[in-house]
Amino acid sequence: MKPIPSVPEPPTLGAVLRGCRLAAGLSIEALAERCEVSARAISDIERDRVRRPQRRTLTVLFDVLAVPHDERRRLVEATSVRPAGAELPDPPRYFSGRAAELRTLGDIARRPSGDRQQATVLVVTGPAGVGKTSLVLRASADLATDFPDGRFFVDLRGMDDVPTTPGEALHRLLRALGVPEQRIPAGLDGRATAYRSALCERRALVVWDNAADEAQVRPLLPGAGRSLVLFTSRRRLSGLDTAQWLSLEPLPAEDSTAMLRAIARPVAVDPAELTELARHCGHMPLALRVTGQRLSAEPGLSVAELNRRFTGEQARLRVIDADTAGIHTALSLSYRRLGDDLRRTFRRLSLMPGPDFGPDPVAVVTDGSDADAEQRLEALVESGLVAAVPADRYGLHDLVRDFAVDRLTAEEPDSAGPLRTSSLRWWLARTTAAGRHFEPDGPPSLAEFGDREAATAWLDAERGNWFAALRSAAAEGLHEQVVDTVDALHWFSDSRVHLDLWPEVFRLSAESAARLDDPRIEAVHLNYLSWAQAICQREYAASVATATRALDRAVRAGDPAQQGWALLYAASGHTGLGEHAAALRQRQRAWVLLRRAADPEGLPQAMASLGSSLLALGRPVEALRVHRRTRCLLRDPRYPIAAFARAATDALNCRRIADDLAVLGRWPDRVTALREAVALLRVSAMPAFEALVSVELVEALRRTGETRDAPAYLRRAIELAEDCDDPDLAARAATLLAELSRDGVDPG
Repeated sequence: MKPIPSVPEPPTLGAVLRGCRLAAGLSIEALAERCEVSARAISDIERDRVRRPQRRTLTVLFDVLAVPHDERRRLVEATSVRPAGAELPDPPRYFSGRAAELRTLGDIARRPSGDRQQATVLVVTGPAGVGKTSLVLRASADLATDFPDGRFFVDLRGMDDVPTTPGEALHRLLRALGVPEQRIPAGLDGRATAYRSALCERRALVVWDNAADEAQVRPLLPGAGRSLVLFTSRRRLSGLDTAQWLSLEPLPAEDSTAMLRAIARPVAVDPAELTELARHCGHMPLALRVTGQRLSAEPGLSVAELNRRFTGEQARLRVIDADTAGIHTALSLSYRRLGDDLRRTFRRLSLMPGPDFGPDPVAVVTDGSDADAEQRLEALVESGLVAAVPADRYGLHDLVRDFAVDRLTAEEPDSAGPLRTSSLRWWLARTTAAGRHFEPDGPPSLAEFGDREAATAWLDAERGNWFAALRSAAAEGLHEQVVDTVDALHWFSDSRVHLDLWPEVFRLSAESAARLDDPRIEAVHLNYLSWAQAICQREYAASVATATRALDRAVRAGDPAQQGWALLYAASGHTGLGEHAAALRQRQRAWVLLRRAADPEGLPQAMASLGSSLLALGRPVEALRVHRRTRCLLRDPRYPIAAFARAATDALNCRRIADDLAVLGRWPDRVTALREAVALLRVSAMPAFEALVSVELVEALRRTGETRDAPAYLRRAIELAEDCDDPDLAARAATLLAELSRDGVDPG
């Protein structure tokens, strides 16, 4: 008899990968560099020391080595650990926060239901690494007693090259539900019908994890019954009509720090350092787990040392992952599923300077129309890589932005720099065009914005972008553009004096002006900076020092107008320091210079501030006389001043007149002056000042006993103060409103 030949064992995963690597002519180190997987990990897999590597690692290795799809499927089947009967895995060991999300999920699961109503479907969506599966597993464990007919879990492997087919998924779940193999239909439609029938008779919880898209999900939707069916997906799956959605965001700082502490268990660590490390992780659960486990596994690695390694935005993902399949690999899986056009758009979103944006700047960097850009952005939202922000805007999480920067640098190395520069120039040009609407002479005839209201709306909406663009442009040496843009913004700053960004805006422009070696331009922007230091920061000594530098540059330039402005700003700083005599002298000198220079905006400013110095020195009658002369000048139609500057200066001068009258005890006249000031401030769109003067008006009205219309002023003051992020003023107005109500004034 001939011996029966033995059936050869199929090659192991390690043997297949080693053969493919050698055929590709790659060393382990070269393969590690291409795959962004550590050389040690690849060596362990090839020697079969690791027989069940992470699926993400396998996918990257398969792609780089071009492993045939049939062989991929066999190896994945051989290395997969599948729970028999689709049992629900245990909840994660370390879980932090998500109290509101767990409460929402519990409320949905426990809602009253009839015997035959539609089963509940909930899609938990969010970007890679945000903790979708962890949340669902935690909630499923909490809801165990609510679903006596079983809890089931099937991984749909949506990020794999070949995701689980709906038919395979249904077969697996039907077996778990107790349907005999011989009774499971062969076709997809039959299996879907059997699945719905089985759920209809049960109160069960089914988790379909990591769904790829709506085509995969639709056959898995339940029918009637009292079951709860949960899908997790990076995509929004927004076309599912019967579903509810729960979108996950990164953890709050307190919860992410708690998770990091629980996993890493650091000894004697500074709480501030741990909080900083959580911030570097973007408060993303996957990044926190990877980082915490690394700290736990490497006793010699301290939290402080890891923080020091976060030296650059592009390096952050590398520091977190440390040659393991972490955040970068997870995002790569989502990125690879995009078409070429969407990949290109996603990469170039890293050029957006601010935290959120609309379609128009995306159209600029992708050479398309606004409509095309919006369509691509919506597709990227659906993919889970881009977040939809209220008011029809879009944004990237910090770690996703880092990944986009990484892809742009790697895949478009020659165009990344020019694209970034052209994007910055676009933002600055657009900001300049909007700012021109606030200049005394108004914008040019061919303005990009229809009116000042449209320009205001754009500047408010895009503040994060144009501010970040200014920073980047200054760092990249675009000094002329920075100076031009800030020059256009300085009148707008009067209407948004409550914003804390102006000191840095004007510091950037002053530094850029110094690089241009033009003493007059430098004097202008140093004057802007001095104003911001005194008015926005109340750093009066710094304001005086900056104005002194501005005066020096203006003298070198031979510009009397800028000399006058520098003296006015120095006087404001001295006033803040209580040095009123010095302030008066400087304002007198400024008045002379600005009158000589025939500066139409500067002269009334000098007169009004001079009167304020007289009041501060105990000379209210003289102060009132000067302020009334200023009012006459501003209201003389022959005086050549732009309408906006006239109204704004008149409004503030009316308030100064009211201050003079208060010292003189003339309260009814003070009320009249403050009413004028409020009306002019409203016309001039200066909300922070309008709120303050409205409160002062009501305080004066209480002195006169004429408080009938006081509640209306206070309600508007509260609204404006809240919009301007001034809680102290809002509280002051609210207290006044309550006091008026106790005094019997009708608050309505």
